[in-house]
Amino acid sequence: MPSPGTEDSLSVADMKQAGIWFARMRSPDAEKFRAEFERWHAAHPAHARAYEEAGARWLTAGGIADTEMGRNRRLPERRPPIWEMPGARPAFAAIALVLVVLGGLWFFRSPNEGGDTPQMAAAQPQSTRVGEIRSVKLADGTTVTLDTDSAIEVRLTKDLRQVRLVRGRARFDVAHDAARPFRVEAAGRTVTALGTMFDVGFEPGGVRVSLLRGSVEVRGIAPAGGVAAVTRLAPGECFTDRARRAEVVKASPGLQQWVSGMLDFDGVPLGDVLEQTNRYSQRKIRLGDPSLAAQRLTGGFRPLPVDELAAALAAAFSLRVEQSPQGDLILRRA
Repeated sequence: MPSPGTEDSLSVADMKQAGIWFARMRSPDAEKFRAEFERWHAAHPAHARAYEEAGARWLTAGGIADTEMGRNRRLPERRPPIWEMPGARPAFAAIALVLVVLGGLWFFRSPNEGGDTPQMAAAQPQSTRVGEIRSVKLADGTTVTLDTDSAIEVRLTKDLRQVRLVRGRARFDVAHDAARPFRVEAAGRTVTALGTMFDVGFEPGGVRVSLLRGSVEVRGIAPAGGVAAVTRLAPGECFTDRARRAEVVKASPGLQQWVSGMLDFDGVPLGDVLEQTNRYSQRKIRLGDPSLAAQRLTGGFRPLPVDELAAALAAAFSLRVEQSPQGDLILRRA
C-alpha cells in the first residue's frame, strides 16, 4: 500500500485540479487567481501534495526541455503503449494538464455527436473543418478518422479499394478483404494494406506513414526509367520522406492520441510543434523571435483552446503572450 505522501495516493481529480492550478499560476493572469488558488491549496493536504507533484512533472516535461539537462538526457529507446503503463491514467492526465489548462475531459465532436459513425458511399469526397476530428465508415467496413482540416477522396469497386489523401491526416482501420487490397495515395506515395490500422499524413516536404497494427507497404516515387522502391513497415514504425529523404523511424510514443484531440511530443522543436497545433485553430500562435523555434518541447497536451495552449507554452519557456491586431497570439521573450 502506498504511503499517504506518495503520488499513488493522490486521486485523479486532485491531480487534474493541480495541473489546472499549476498552469494558471504560471500564466500572465496568475494574480487574478491568487486568492482562489490559496483557498484550494489550503483546503486539504492532498491539494498541496498534488500541486508539488504537478510542478515536478512540469520539470520532467516542457519545463526542462530548454535546459542543459533536458538537452542531454537519454530518452528511452522504446516505451510501451500508454494503456500498458502502470498507473497510466492518472500519470498521463497529470502530464497533459500541467501543460495546458483543461476544464474537463474534452473531445472533438462531429455534428452527429452521440450517433453512430456515418457510412460513406464509394467515390464520395469527405473533409473536416479546422478544429474538427471526425470518423466515417466506408461501404467495405473500413473506418477512416479525419484529422483537423483534412480531406480524402474514395473509390471502391469490386476489384479495388482506393483512397486519395488530399490534405491533412487520416487514420485507417482497414476491414480485411483478401480479394481487394486497400490503397492510400498521398503526394505520389502509395500505401497498401490488407487488414491493418495506420495513419497517413502530410508533413513539410513529404508524407508520414505510421503503422499501429498489422503490416503495410509504402511504394515510393519511381525514378525516370526505374522501379519504385517498396518499404514494409512493422507495428510501431513510421515511414517519412521529409524533403524527399525516405527513412523508417520509430513511432512517437503518443502516436495513438491525436484521434481524441491529444498531441504528444518528445523533444520536438517548438517551431515544429506550432506548425502542427496551428492546424487546429483559425487563430495562430506565432513566435516573436525566430530563435525560439529551436527550443524543444516534451509532453502531451491538447491544441485547443488556443489561448490556454499559448499560456501554457509561455509558462513552460518563461515567455509572455501578446495578441496581434489580427487576433493571433505572439510568444515573446519575457
